[in-house]
Amino acid sequence: MENENANPGNLIDLSHIVEDGMVTYRGLPAPIICDYLSRKESRARYAPGTEFQIGKIEMVGNTGTYIDSPFHRYADGCDLSELKLESLANLECVVV
Repeated sequence: MENENANPGNLIDLSHIVEDGMVTYRGLPAPIICDYLSRKESRARYAPGTEFQIGKIEMVGNTGTYIDSPFHRYADGCDLSELKLESLANLECVVV
């Protein structure tokens, strides 16, 4: 059933910055954000004049702004890639 009052122009971005070591939820491990390969380390591995950085992010799936798919709770539920984008916005809700 389509929400007649839905207005795609009224979406609110709930994203926030996640930083290394930041406690995002008590009891879950903090994210680790670091270099997988630093610019200095890359110089030793590649041709002269070639350098780059490859970042590494390690965090539990429930960190930051996220969506629980049915798979989170049910082993045979669909995962996030199977959810239609239209099913995730302009939903009726109660804000307390």
